[in-house]
Amino acid sequence: MIYSLDLLKLMGTKIAYDIVSDNHVNNEQKLWRHVILNAFEDVKILSGDRKSSLNKCDAHFWISGSKDFEQICWWAGWEPENVRYRYTKALQEGLIKFKRRHFLWHEYHKLFERLKVAEDKEYRRELRRQVENKRRQIMDADNVYVDHKILD
Repeated sequence: MIYSLDLLKLMGTKIAYDIVSDNHVNNEQKLWRHVILNAFEDVKILSGDRKSSLNKCDAHFWISGSKDFEQICWWAGWEPENVRYRYTKALQEGLIKFKRRHFLWHEYHKLFERLKVAEDKEYRRELRRQVENKRRQIMDADNVYVDHKILD
């Protein structure tokens, strides 16, 4: 698999060397490395459409605080602290950027999922109102990147 030079630079020397030299113990380790790298590619998405925003936010929250992420790093042969450090550094340096619209789509999706399973009519009505309100916020959102500090 081929990854961009930007991604290799973002990941740091050791991880980039592992990727470029195809330095892995077995195919499972290679698979888990590609899972991590795909998440890093997803957080680099700039588009603010619904699908891209959901992929970007899911990857962000997965890398930032998931126990699954830590386990997959170990399976990949990489230290989770090092990979998270590379991610945090990329956020701080502006190599990974988020627009308000990305997070609004994520919030919209969570509300919509709750609406789909809600049974109480009054609760559904309230959720529908919140979904419509969130959609208006998305459409009105400017196209400006937010400060990385709000992601902490």
